[in-house]
Amino acid sequence: MVVTATVDDLDHGTARIERTHATVPSALAHRIACTGAVQKVVFDANGRIVNLGAPERLFNAHQRRAISARDGGCIIPAAWCEIHHVTEHSRGGPTHTDNGVLLCWAHHHGLDRSGWQIMMRGCVPLVKAPGWYEPHGAFRPVLNHRT
Repeated sequence: MVVTATVDDLDHGTARIERTHATVPSALAHRIACTGAVQKVVFDANGRIVNLGAPERLFNAHQRRAISARDGGCIIPAAWCEIHHVTEHSRGGPTHTDNGVLLCWAHHHGLDRSGWQIMMRGCVPLVKAPGWYEPHGAFRPVLNHRT
């Protein structure tokens, strides 16, 4: 599937599924992009390419192995994991082991809506539960963290 967006589409919060007349919310396109199977290409009104996703958007094999060895699994308990940029790549977060954590698919794709928060302190991930789960919660070390 190819999802495209013009600058105008992005201003209106939409993207288009190529070769169809369908539009999707740009937030959905962003969630799909988090899987790593998407390259961002933005066109202007004349069809000129004005933005390409950065080539370092995806964690390389060495970074993936290092983060997997460090975290041991999703830092929010689960089984099948992807690597998440703690500071989003789209907000300037680097593709570096100091900014990546393992998350299961559900937590990776629902993090912005779930209430869970992740931060790095001294290049080590800390997690804070949503208020409904732990009303007076604080950032805590990850239980399966290997230090």
